[in-house]
Amino acid sequence: MKILLIALTDTYECLLPALEEKNHQYKLITELSRPGNHNIYYGGPGTVEWVKEEIRKYSPDLVINNMAGLLLPKSDSYTYFGNTEESSRLEMNKWETRQTVKSFGFDFLFPEVVAECNLDEMTYFPYTTYLKSKGNDTFCQAWKVTPDTDLNYHNRVLQHHNRIKCPAYVERAVDFEVEGCCQFRIANGSYNLTSVQGIYGNPSGYKQLVGTSDWRDDTYMGDLTPDQHKVVTEKCGEWLEYAATLGGNYEGNIGTGITSDLDVYWFEHNSRQSMYSQFVGDADSWIDSFTKNTNQNFWEFPHGESLRTQIG
Repeated sequence: MKILLIALTDTYECLLPALEEKNHQYKLITELSRPGNHNIYYGGPGTVEWVKEEIRKYSPDLVINNMAGLLLPKSDSYTYFGNTEESSRLEMNKWETRQTVKSFGFDFLFPEVVAECNLDEMTYFPYTTYLKSKGNDTFCQAWKVTPDTDLNYHNRVLQHHNRIKCPAYVERAVDFEVEGCCQFRIANGSYNLTSVQGIYGNPSGYKQLVGTSDWRDDTYMGDLTPDQHKVVTEKCGEWLEYAATLGGNYEGNIGTGITSDLDVYWFEHNSRQSMYSQFVGDADSWIDSFTKNTNQNFWEFPHGESLRTQIG
């Protein structure tokens, strides 16, 4: 089978040997593949047309699109697995998703929103915050901003990337005992939680726009206690019942914070397979999982190992 894979770097590279073992042909397109430094992650101008031409030239039997912001049409020429416009928005429009989780009455806590501003206009706070774009943007992620951050430089970096008028919001950091990461698969209107683990260490998976630190340093995966596992599984499962109604055949993860009282903070929904994980298992079974309701987990972070050490 000829397979075209579309994903951020450090996502599907570990899958390629398993595809070769099954004698599949493949081509991998990443955010760095388009000439002229055009990042295709968020589906910017001309991206869909460029990807459609790459598909035409390769003529695959199967296209697996793990870019949440890149929306491609289905085709009679190949089988397609990816997000719908509605499921894509769960990641690419974090503010809208946050409001949906709140308005639908899902039983999560939420960090306090201390400001709404443009992405490059954040002001100083004497405590740690997280800056998030409200909508579809090149930096559709959470930036950790500590009180010692040089905000003038921080904002100039964002201006340099021409995201000057992108609406954003600022959340105050919250106290929690462990970050709960729920990996899931949605296929044909159903969901399965494939892995529920804790993310430990400092800074527990968040990126800093300014500075030399790497978020993977001293960050590792580990087990949750039975009570933590139970509460985060129940709450994320309720949310995924709704998310599955939005369609798509894709893998993703939900980020949460579990407190010592077993309350659960909502952080984000990602409509794509995580970066930096390792593929385990059979490639054909993984492909079948996009259409079959299976709870098999094909991706893992080895427990107790620094993510930085693990992937270099």
